[in-house]
Amino acid sequence: MKVAVRAALIASAVFGCMLLSDGALGTKAYADTSAKNISMTINNNTVQFSGTVPILEGGENLYVPLRAFADQMNYDLEWSTIDEDHLEITITDGSKKLRFRTGDSQVLVDGQAVQMGDGPWSYQNNTYIPFRFLIDQMNLQYKWDSSLTKSLPSVSRYKEVPEVTTSSVAPTTKTNKILNSAYSYLGVPYVWGGTSPNGFDCSGFVNYVFRKNGTALPRTAHDIYKSLGTLMKNPQKGDLVFFSSGGSRITHVGIYVGDNKFIEANSGSARSVKVSSMGSNWAQKTYVGAKRA
Repeated sequence: MKVAVRAALIASAVFGCMLLSDGALGTKAYADTSAKNISMTINNNTVQFSGTVPILEGGENLYVPLRAFADQMNYDLEWSTIDEDHLEITITDGSKKLRFRTGDSQVLVDGQAVQMGDGPWSYQNNTYIPFRFLIDQMNLQYKWDSSLTKSLPSVSRYKEVPEVTTSSVAPTTKTNKILNSAYSYLGVPYVWGGTSPNGFDCSGFVNYVFRKNGTALPRTAHDIYKSLGTLMKNPQKGDLVFFSSGGSRITHVGIYVGDNKFIEANSGSARSVKVSSMGSNWAQKTYVGAKRA
């Protein structure tokens, strides 16, 4: 099993194949980096990352590439398709098994639910997860090396939304403010009836983001839909996208972010604020249209 997995990992690294699609991962990381070689001491052994290296978010949060990490640590790594947008990944060292889903911060550790703190990231066609979580759950011995921060790529978790320049000063447009606000709540848990960063439902999330940027909206997805004007099939960034799971009533709302994606408080397997694809089976079947607030 280990030989087969390692061969698959090496082949994927050589040919640049994607283990997971961006749509499955939900969150993508961005940085301008070149290939590097990074050495870390884990369990008193030197672990060498070449090309696909760990990354730093915010200058202090360390994330490791799951494929390369499993290969270096001689762990078994398996994955299976749940649906078009989600995969299930299992990593085990022979005594402890971690099973998690893309886009979900909850992990099953030997069958027990544990919060990882953040869902997987997609960066340069690789899956990254928090190293601190692996340290704690796999009982790894690792001493933080402050000099490592000078070697690792510094990554911005969210891609900047381009600003519109109207003078020598570059003011942020209302649309950019709305999108930046929405992105800042990625990972907040889904809570039915939730209207705050402690937990959102779909309309509670949209309400909170728009109210924060000066626009008051009705409470429910259906009432938001009824309160707005012309229905459009092709949304622009910042437009609200509406869905109906049956009948004439609107049952879900999100914010379009471009590239055929929208950000939503997802009540499915992710159960959190996430970026989803308008091209998923569910979205295509239930999409009603977009309106501008």
